[in-house]
Amino acid sequence: MSLTDIQSTAVMAIGPCRIASLSLVSLLHQTTPIEGNEASERALKLSTTRIETAWTMLTEELSERLKANAYALPVELEAERQACIKCLEPLHDKISGRGGSVMDRIATLPDLAELCLHQLEPTISRFLDDLVAALSTAQREREAKRSGEMLEAVKNAEAVGRNIRLIAFNASIEAARIGDQGKGFAVIATEIRGLADRTQTLLTNIAGFLRA
Repeated sequence: MSLTDIQSTAVMAIGPCRIASLSLVSLLHQTTPIEGNEASERALKLSTTRIETAWTMLTEELSERLKANAYALPVELEAERQACIKCLEPLHDKISGRGGSVMDRIATLPDLAELCLHQLEPTISRFLDDLVAALSTAQREREAKRSGEMLEAVKNAEAVGRNIRLIAFNASIEAARIGDQGKGFAVIATEIRGLADRTQTLLTNIAGFLRA
């Protein structure tokens, strides 16, 4: 999995928690009971699931995926991740808690609208924007480095190919010098030289493709 893949997965897991939190604010202030209202119950379940998913990604999965890809968040971006966790924690605690209904527990949060609108939403949005920028840049740098390493490998292979062709050419000269006894060896040397030529052409084409 590339850093770009991790970036996409993280955005899809974390981003929806912003809408989910606002949905909870709306559900808290609606006048009709949630229980028995299919649309409200579905909205509540979807919102709580999205918040749980975002929490898991922020606290566990993102770090694990990045570590597996040999990447660590820069200090500033890690601080933003921790800020997201801090903002999301009150909601997550109420959703995962016990005693009463989910909405009853959420109703005990002071200034829920303030938390969701002016803290959670901007904090999450800033983190995702900066995460996308950082991982996109890191992936481009990795790809550029990989291309450079591949070009170097092709250059080394081209040098080997030239040496093989030179050896085959010298072998052909020696075979011709010793006459009939060297005919079989001359055929082999010619085949080796032809193979070296074809390999050289292939490597040249690969190098051209990498430079494009």
